[in-house]
Amino acid sequence: MKYLNENQISELNQAKWAVCYTTIDNNYKEVFNKIQIPVFGCSSFQGVFTPKGFLKGTHFLASYEDDNIESYAVIKKTNSNSAKEIAQEAIQEIIQNIGEPTVLLLHATPGYEERIIEGIDSVVKSKIPIYGGSAADNDITGKWFIFKNDEIVTEGFLLVGFKAQQIYGAFLGGYLPTDKKGIVTKASGRVIYEIDHKPAAEVYNKWTNGAIQEYLDNGGVILAPTTMHPIGRLIDEILGVKMYLLSHPHMVIKENKALSMFTEFKEGDEIILMTGHKNALIYRAKQVIDRALGIKKNEAIKGAINIYCGGCVGAIIKDIDQVIKQYNYSLRDAPYIGAATFGEQGCFIGKTKQNRHGNLMADSIIFC
Repeated sequence: MKYLNENQISELNQAKWAVCYTTIDNNYKEVFNKIQIPVFGCSSFQGVFTPKGFLKGTHFLASYEDDNIESYAVIKKTNSNSAKEIAQEAIQEIIQNIGEPTVLLLHATPGYEERIIEGIDSVVKSKIPIYGGSAADNDITGKWFIFKNDEIVTEGFLLVGFKAQQIYGAFLGGYLPTDKKGIVTKASGRVIYEIDHKPAAEVYNKWTNGAIQEYLDNGGVILAPTTMHPIGRLIDEILGVKMYLLSHPHMVIKENKALSMFTEFKEGDEIILMTGHKNALIYRAKQVIDRALGIKKNEAIKGAINIYCGGCVGAIIKDIDQVIKQYNYSLRDAPYIGAATFGEQGCFIGKTKQNRHGNLMADSIIFC
């Protein structure tokens, strides 16, 4: 496998296939038109993770014949109503073409990632791990997209099946639980109305010692003041290590002091306030790769796909080169690319396998 950029298209066209991430502020359409191999990916927030830095432009992880990695990509236009059914069709198409894949890469446009995962899992019964992240733009104005070659989709998803002898993955948050917890007593989709029978925004504000005080009366977007304080749900535990799914509070809804989130909740969910620190977010780039490789840390790495939350990138942008150093060190200078995404998908592998959609998280797929 090789890392290549938009100025190396002739070398790229000798590959078998490539994963591609791009920022929205460049000539990506011209680049796509020159490509003669299967290429697929999504738009990324502010930059693309590469061995040479967090860079603007269009970047590739190319796979060649001697890597012995099969891929098959399906791109679909859909909305929340049809996402589950269309996802069932997509995974069936992948299986028909390459058999049951070792791992799946998912890139969706933000909004209904849970439905897509439900559709996939209803066919493969959660046996196949899903990793990925939701397409992003530079300023949360909806300019994000997914693509397969020159087909660009602004509402839908890209699903890629990879099949090889050795592919590993991991999904983690890098935040720690606090002692603040409660039960969701009223919720619908991605809105939490009440926690312990009290307005959700008021409870969250109290838990965080006033982090969103100025929004309680007038409402508004609260992404910045909540990035270091996501809501967590305990999903699984293995060898004493607890696995939390994270959710990023998005808005305070003025009328009822509800919290709009970027993941779905249901009544009865036990939730816990999590807390983060800049150093922990930087270090998790190494952690997620170490967890993916597990005891196989000495195995030769062909390449990797790294997904890192765009909200966390915004919080540590001045130190983003430290994240690159963590990736380069942990992957032992193997080629990779990575996207900064607006939602992350991954597989919790504990007592059971569970594919989930979360926020403010990181995941990696490693080819050995």
